[in-house]
Amino acid sequence: MASFKLDGTTYEYLLPDPGHADETRSWTYGAYPMVMAALPLAGGSNVEVYALAQRWNPSHVLVSWRDDDDHSHWAWVPAGNVRRVTDSEWDIEKYRRCPENLRAVRWGKRLPGFLPA
Repeated sequence: MASFKLDGTTYEYLLPDPGHADETRSWTYGAYPMVMAALPLAGGSNVEVYALAQRWNPSHVLVSWRDDDDHSHWAWVPAGNVRRVTDSEWDIEKYRRCPENLRAVRWGKRLPGFLPA
């Protein structure tokens, strides 16, 4: 089992075998969809993370995300636990995770989340 820290809480997540190796497809490098993934945890519950979807097959999606310590993590997640997010949702999460003293540099006077559709 692998673990990561998100918002100060440490989670142990499952690393399931996605199967379907011959049916696995990849999104174009650098154009990975932004998603919200509900990661299955060791205790049987889920935790939601903002992630990038990199590969998929009929039953699972491979997602990657960064933890509080800026480490990268990858996991295959059941396809039903993944949904695409809008640019505005992603922007709000980026703002939330950005150190307060750097927010003015990246967002200036613009409020997070108010992006054109």
